[in-house]
Amino acid sequence: MTIKEIAKLANVSLGTVDRVIHKRGKVSKKTEKKILDIIEKVNYQPNIYARGLVLNKSYQVAALVPSYSKGEYWEIPSKGIEMAAKNFSQFGIKLTILEFDQNSAMSFNKKAEELLKMNVDGAIIAPVINFEAVKLTKKLNEASIPFTLIDSNIKNSGCLKFIGQDAFQSGKLAAKLLCAEIKPKGTISIISVKNNENHNRTLQQRIEGFKEYLYSRPFINDITLVESNINLGSKDFDEQLKSACNPNNDTVGIYVPSSLIHYLAKHIESSALSNKVKLIGNDLISKNVEYLEKETITYLLGQRPKTQGYLALESFYNHLVLNKKIDSEKFLPIDIITQENLMYYDTNLNNLPHS
Repeated sequence: MTIKEIAKLANVSLGTVDRVIHKRGKVSKKTEKKILDIIEKVNYQPNIYARGLVLNKSYQVAALVPSYSKGEYWEIPSKGIEMAAKNFSQFGIKLTILEFDQNSAMSFNKKAEELLKMNVDGAIIAPVINFEAVKLTKKLNEASIPFTLIDSNIKNSGCLKFIGQDAFQSGKLAAKLLCAEIKPKGTISIISVKNNENHNRTLQQRIEGFKEYLYSRPFINDITLVESNINLGSKDFDEQLKSACNPNNDTVGIYVPSSLIHYLAKHIESSALSNKVKLIGNDLISKNVEYLEKETITYLLGQRPKTQGYLALESFYNHLVLNKKIDSEKFLPIDIITQENLMYYDTNLNNLPHS
C-alpha cells in the first residue's frame, strides 16, 4: 500500500502521512493515532530503494569486537556482522570493524578511542572486558551515539538493543541437564578456564544460574560443589586442570561456563575419568564439536552467535533507515546440542536461524 492510499483512508493530505511516518512536523494526537492504526493494519512498508535515492545518504556503523584465530568463538559473531553488512550495504549502511585483544584492557581502550573519533551513526559493542566497556557506553551516551550490545549485556547502559543469551537461564539449564545424567552423589566441578583476569559478567551469570538450580535440588546434601579458576597462561596449567577435574576423587560432573570446554575434554579423554564424568559446556566451535562427536562432551549449549552479530547490525538498518521503534532486548533461544542432533547444525561457522 502506498502513502497516497493511506492518506485517502485517513482522509488527510500526503504531507500529513509523511510527517507521521518520518516523525517530523506537528500532527494532532488524534490524527497521528488514526494514521498509525491504518499503517499497522495494512502492514505498510516504505519503499527503501526510492527513499535511498532521494536522501542519497549513508550511515557509518563501527563494530568493536575481539580479534580471533580461525575456529575460535569470536569468528562466528564477526561473520554474522559481515553478512549483515553485505545485505544492508545497498541501503547505505557502511561497516567498519575494529578488533581488540580480549586479554588486554589497553587494547580495548585504544580501539574504543578510535571509534569515538570516527563520527559514527552507530556502534556494535562486545563488552567482554566489562569495566572498560561500561566506561565506553557512558561516552557513547554523552556523544548521543546509539549502540547495540552482543554476547554480554550491561544493565542500564542505555543501549539501543542487547542481542544475546539469557546467561542466568543458560546456567540453570546446564545444571538441569547435568543432573539428569549423573548419580546425585559426589562432586560437581565448575571450572572456569580463562585467558586473563578480566571480569566477564556473562560467565559469572551462568555460574550463578547453575548454582541456583543445584541449591533447589533435594539431593544437595549429597553433592559437593567445587569452583576452580585456571589461567591458560599458567606454567602448571596441566596440574591445575587435573586437580580441578577431580578434587575429591569422586567427580560425577563438570561444568565449563565458556567455549573453552575442549581443554577439559582433552584431559578427561586421556585420564581415568574417561566415561565416568559427564561434561557440559558452551558454544559450537570446531574444537568442541570434535569431543561432542565422541561424546566426551555430553552437551553443548549454543547461543546463536552468528545471529547475534547479524541482528546487531540489522537493528541499525531498522533504526537509521526505516525509523522503526527498536525493542531494547532480544534474547535468543538456548540450543541444546548433543551427538544425536549435531548433524543439523552448520559446524563450520554455526547456523543462522533468523529469529
